[in-house]
Amino acid sequence: MSINNSQVYAEVYAVLSALGDEYLRQTPKQILNFIAENRDKNLVVKIDPDIPLEKQPLSAECTAMIAMLKLDYWCGSKEEKDELQALLNLNEEKHGTAPLSAESKTTWIKLLKNKKIKNKKTNS
Repeated sequence: MSINNSQVYAEVYAVLSALGDEYLRQTPKQILNFIAENRDKNLVVKIDPDIPLEKQPLSAECTAMIAMLKLDYWCGSKEEKDELQALLNLNEEKHGTAPLSAESKTTWIKLLKNKKIKNKKTNS
């Protein structure tokens, strides 16, 4: 399915609206204005607050744009930003035609271990 930019901006706008003020304050006004002005205003995008964002029926383009907003403006620490950047790099490499590099495999294992540790702390 092909999706145009105004549809992507409509999805991103819906996600931003659902995320709320904390995220909106951290995002530059010029970016918010650009998204709002260039979105398909006739497209209704529903975001279910009870479903994690990655499970929402959003386009890959929207997901990529939200990931970049998170990387550029919403990461709370350098560690979080580095982890997200590594994950994005790994994802990009995984979807390419070349096999994963040794560095990417090591990064992937490290990310999985960190996630497992974080999940244990959260569930405790």
